[in-house]
Amino acid sequence: MPKLPQPVIEVAWRQTGETGRIHYRAIRPDGTRRRLLAKEGDGLYDLLELHLAAVGYSGPKTSAEGEDEH
Repeated sequence: MPKLPQPVIEVAWRQTGETGRIHYRAIRPDGTRRRLLAKEGDGLYDLLELHLAAVGYSGPKTSAEGEDEH
């Protein structure tokens, strides 16, 4: 089984006012990035939710955090 040489998902977050969705940014093999969405009920959503909780992320970003980060 091949092991991936680098993380595929770079960052994940929730948007203010949304429920049941986690946004994330994935890195393609060529280094470009793509912003994607996992919906509640998807296996990836459950996995991202567990990881966000493990790092102490408690909820949607505030307007003070801005959009530049994502």
